[in-house]
Amino acid sequence: MASLRVHSVRVGLIALLIAAFMQMLAPVTAAATPNTEYDLIYATAHAKMGDQWKERGRGPNVFDCSGLVWYAFHSNGLQGDIGGYRSVAGYYNWFKQRGLVSKTDPQLGDLVVWGNNQHIGIYIGNGQAISTLITKHGVSIHPVKGYLGIKFKAYLHTQITRPSV
Repeated sequence: MASLRVHSVRVGLIALLIAAFMQMLAPVTAAATPNTEYDLIYATAHAKMGDQWKERGRGPNVFDCSGLVWYAFHSNGLQGDIGGYRSVAGYYNWFKQRGLVSKTDPQLGDLVVWGNNQHIGIYIGNGQAISTLITKHGVSIHPVKGYLGIKFKAYLHTQITRPSV
């Protein structure tokens, strides 16, 4: 009977040690999760890298350019911050009516419009955007200027939370 008690105590101590070890790991796991609205939007769009273009595609595996923007915001409950699902011209006009359009000072998570409302993507920093291209690459990261063969038009300034720099 004494050996059964000793065995039970050992099992209990082992369980206690495992629980304590798991608690020490918990903050490390939590720190790796996105913590701003931009982080969530970027993670969602980036997870779609390589997914193909399809006219009027809104996900989860095929997109047009407006569809990827909407999907990244909608998947994180932020579609209201961009006026819901719209065409490129619809997004441009929605932001313009709110005084949130400019050609300068892009912030992470702002939208980027090219041409005569021909294409839209999400600004990810360092002069780069993520968008759905009509190429074999589909959802891709590319420069804002000098890559698409159509002229940069404007940044649409979203009001999302961003990492502090």
